[in-house]
Amino acid sequence: MGNIRGVNKVIINTKKEDIKIPLDIFKRYYMDEIAYFDIETTGFDRENNNIILISLGWYEDYHNFIIKQYYAESLQEEYDILKSFGEDIKDFHVWSSYNGIAFDEPFIKYRFDKKNLEYHLPEKHVDLYRHIKPYYKKLGMKRCNLKSVERFIGVNRKDEINGGISVKLYEEYLNTGDKKLRDIIMLHNYEDVLNLPKIFKLRYKIETSDDLEREDIITERQYKYLRYLLKQNDISIKFNVRKVSKRTASKLIGELLKGTKDEEELKRIVKESY
Repeated sequence: MGNIRGVNKVIINTKKEDIKIPLDIFKRYYMDEIAYFDIETTGFDRENNNIILISLGWYEDYHNFIIKQYYAESLQEEYDILKSFGEDIKDFHVWSSYNGIAFDEPFIKYRFDKKNLEYHLPEKHVDLYRHIKPYYKKLGMKRCNLKSVERFIGVNRKDEINGGISVKLYEEYLNTGDKKLRDIIMLHNYEDVLNLPKIFKLRYKIETSDDLEREDIITERQYKYLRYLLKQNDISIKFNVRKVSKRTASKLIGELLKGTKDEEELKRIVKESY
């Protein structure tokens, strides 16, 4: 599991992996400027459940990928892992997760506030789940959870548990202190982060495929109205209609009806849509 040491009652595990991503993809997404992260908790309730483990990954250079883990040996040590994580994440401006916009990020923020800790989290969140979800059925996948996506891109995991089992194992760990249980939990979370950079290859495939159509594609009526509004306002923006969702189309139409003529802002809406 790498170099495990105790710091301020927190188990810190740091390890280096060789993860090479095709250079054009690596540069396109500025992957060396991203913090890759995942958390393990004792449940889904931000008020009453705790964060017990955080894994944070980043590229040291083109292929050397560092993963640092913060593990709480007791529920009382949540404060310590948040503090250590907060110190390491503060200089990043972008972070990436799998379904972290809905779960991990709000959970982390709530627990920071709960513990009265100051924090500076990245402003931009690249949630790979949201990039893949509109296309997973078209790609031939039955589900869009992390392990399904990993299998689709050919990733074989060592760990064999899921988040639900992780909660039960942690409860057992608190009662027994069994290091084998700790290692199983840490491996599960470690591999969640280890595989995030690899999923960027699927993101690239989706974004560069002219034929791949999203499931919630813009309607014909929206498309015609959008073209009309753009023409009326003498605005020219290029976009692949197969990549534009109904929701994004509604945003664009709404902005145009409000009188927005800023082409860069309209392009941003298209670019940042899921």
